Amino acid sequence: MKILLTFIGDNDCYPNENPGAILSILLQEKFDKVCLFYNHDRYLKPADAIMRYCEKHFPGLEVIRKGALADNPTDYNTVYPAMYKAVKEVLKSYGNAEYTISLTSGTPAMHACWIFLRQGRVIDARLIQVSRESEISEVTFELDDFPKVQQVPEIKVEMTRLARENKNLKKQLKLTHDNIIGECPDILKVREQIQLFADTDIPIFIRGESGTGKELVAEAIHYNSSRKKKRLVQVNCGAIPQELFESEFFGHKKGAFTGAISDKPGYFRLADRGTVFLDEIADLPKSMQVKLLRVLENGSFTRVGGLKEEKTDVRIISATNGDLRKMVRDGLFRDDLFYRLVHTEITLPPLRNRGNDSVLIAQHIVERLNRKNDKKKSLDKSAADLILKYHWPGNVRQLNSALEIAYIFPGNKILAENMNIIEIEPASNRVVIPDEGVDLNNEILPKYYEAALEKTGGNAGQAARLLGLEPHTFRARLKKLKSDFIVRKH
Repeated sequence: MKILLTFIGDNDCYPNENPGAILSILLQEKFDKVCLFYNHDRYLKPADAIMRYCEKHFPGLEVIRKGALADNPTDYNTVYPAMYKAVKEVLKSYGNAEYTISLTSGTPAMHACWIFLRQGRVIDARLIQVSRESEISEVTFELDDFPKVQQVPEIKVEMTRLARENKNLKKQLKLTHDNIIGECPDILKVREQIQLFADTDIPIFIRGESGTGKELVAEAIHYNSSRKKKRLVQVNCGAIPQELFESEFFGHKKGAFTGAISDKPGYFRLADRGTVFLDEIADLPKSMQVKLLRVLENGSFTRVGGLKEEKTDVRIISATNGDLRKMVRDGLFRDDLFYRLVHTEITLPPLRNRGNDSVLIAQHIVERLNRKNDKKKSLDKSAADLILKYHWPGNVRQLNSALEIAYIFPGNKILAENMNIIEIEPASNRVVIPDEGVDLNNEILPKYYEAALEKTGGNAGQAARLLGLEPHTFRARLKKLKSDFIVRKH
C-alpha cells in the first residue's frame, strides 16, 4: 500500500483554481491513500475541498484527515510533538506501508520536523518536494557529514507532548468565523446565533438573498461544532435531476441501473456523523420532498438496488433565497418537511443594508487574491467610495466578481475605473396598454381592492388607508363592484 503524508498549506486551498503541491503530486504519482495533516481547524474546509476533488478525479484514492494540532505552527516545541503523535497513530493504523512524505506544504518548522521524524527513524519514508513548475524531486541525505538525529524514547516524547497539550487546553477557546466579515448589527446577531446553535444538533434554516453568504454561515456552524472532524457535504438541490435524486442522496449498488459500474455512497452516507447542507431547498421538486422526509424522520435509507436498510447520523442545515412559507401556503412545499427543516432561522441581510461592511469585505477579498497571486495590492479610495455608494443587487458574489476583474489590471491599487460592474437590467415600470384596451373599473381596481383586504386581514378601514381612500368611500366602491359582478354573472 502506497500512502502520501502531507500537510495542507494555504496554496492547496483552491483545488479547482490552482492545483497546488498536493494535487500536483497526485497528478504525477499513484497512491492508495493520502493522509492530509492539519495543524488548525481552519484547514478542515480546504481538506474537504481536496477530498471532493479527489472523489471526482481519483475515484480509487482514499483521502483521510489527521490532526496534528499545534498552538503555534512556527514553534518547533509544539509542532514536533504534535507531528510525532499523529505519525505514530498513522503507523498504528496502516503498519508497514510504503510511505512518501511531501516537504512542500506547511510551514518551514513542519518541513524540518518531517526530516527529524524520518532521520530519527520514527518513520521510514521517502521525502519529496514540488517546485514552482510542479516538478517532483526526491530529497536525500547522502553526504557523509550530514548530522545524525538521535531517537528519543517514546515515553519521554509522550510526556512532553501531554504537558504542552494540557497547557494549551487551559487557554480560553473561541469560536472562529474566519470568512464572516462585518460589524453591522445584523451580522453581529448572525455571529451570536452561530455561537449559540453551532454545537447542537438542531436543524438550522438560513434565509437570505442570493450572494449574501448562506454557504459561509453553514460552514461556520459545521466547523465550530463537535461534528467538525467529519464531513460537511454541500448539496445544491436545484442541480439534481429528478431521476438521479435517490442515487445522489442515498447512493446505489453496482448494477442497479445502466452506468452503475460500482457501488456509490450517497450524500447521507458520506456525511455520517457530520453535516449535510441542503442549499436552495426550495428548488427541490415535491416528488423528491417525501423521499427526503423519511431519512430526516428516522435516519434510515436504502441504496438504489440495495436490500439492506442503512442508518445515518447527520445534522441538517438548509437554505434558500425564496419564500419557503409562501411555497407551503401555495402547496408547493410539504408542510411536514418544512417543520423538519425549520427549527430556527438565521437571516442574512443584503449587502446594500450593511454600511461599511461592504468595504471590509472588499479588503478581505483583495487580501485573499494577494495570497493566491503572491502580490501586495490594496483598495484605492476611489474604489472604496464606489463600493459604499453602489447598491450591489448581486450582493457579495457580485462584489467579488467586480474586484477579481479590477485585480487583473497593472499597478498596486484597485481602482474604481477598473471595477467592471455588470448589472441585469431591471424590469421596465412603463405601463403597456394592449390594443383591445383594459376595463379599469372591472379588471384593474378589483385586484387592488382584494390585495389591500388580503394584506390587512379583511380590515376595510386599514385597506382604505393603503389605497388613499376614506373608509366610507372604499366600502361604497367595494359594494358597487360586488353588485356589478353579480349583475354581469346573471
